[in-house]
Parts: sequence; structure tokens; C-alpha cells
Amino acid sequence: MFYLTDTHALIWYLIGRLPSRVDEVFRRAERGETIIYLPTVVLAECFYLVEHGKIAMDIGELLNKIEMSDNFIPVPFDFEILKLLPMVNLSEIHDRIIVATAKHLNAKLITKDKEITQSGEVEVVW
Repeated sequence: MFYLTDTHALIWYLIGRLPSRVDEVFRRAERGETIIYLPTVVLAECFYLVEHGKIAMDIGELLNKIEMSDNFIPVPFDFEILKLLPMVNLSEIHDRIIVATAKHLNAKLITKDKEITQSGEVEVVW
């Protein structure tokens, strides 16, 4: 089983605020039992939030942890994902990219986002 995280879920994981059911998915990845994909747009949003003082996080430390892990895998926003955007019916472009990436990878999406959850575009875990 593969998962993909949105920005909100990744940040809450890093600061220890996830509900236990969702946190367990991340713990399973830490133990090497599953894969969590990290869209580069999510990592860019994290960088933006750190840079603008919205969250207190060491982005360099986050990137080092990702580079050392075999189970947290960055996924670039590429042409194959871009081609899926017209088929994703969401209002926010970052959410469309995240959902298109989940579709491309056939991954469950870890998100609390109501619009994504209600859209039925992908299977959601929260």
C-alpha cells in the first residue's frame, strides 16, 4: 500500500499533532512497512511556510531526513502529472497537483482537506 501526503498532514506529523490513526501510517513508513510519497509542491509549500514564519521548522533538517529515508519519497511535478490536471475537479491548483500526483501513483492521499475528501477524486486517509 502506498500513500501520498498533503502539506497539512506532513506538518502535523512533524510537530506531533496528527490523530493516532493517521500518525500510525507515518510510523509504519518510519519502520519501513510502507511508502509515503511527498509531492515536491508539498515540500515547496513547507519551505514557503517556514520562510514566512508561519511554522517553526528547520527545512534543511527536513530535507536531510527525507534524503536519508527509503520510505519517504519525493515526487516531482512532471509532465505526466500535468496531463492529469484537467481531470481533477478542484478549485485550488496546489490541491489539484497533489490529487493528480496521488492518481498517477495510485496512492491513498493523507489529507484533512474537506474539498478533496468530498470530491471522491482519490481514496483519502484521515
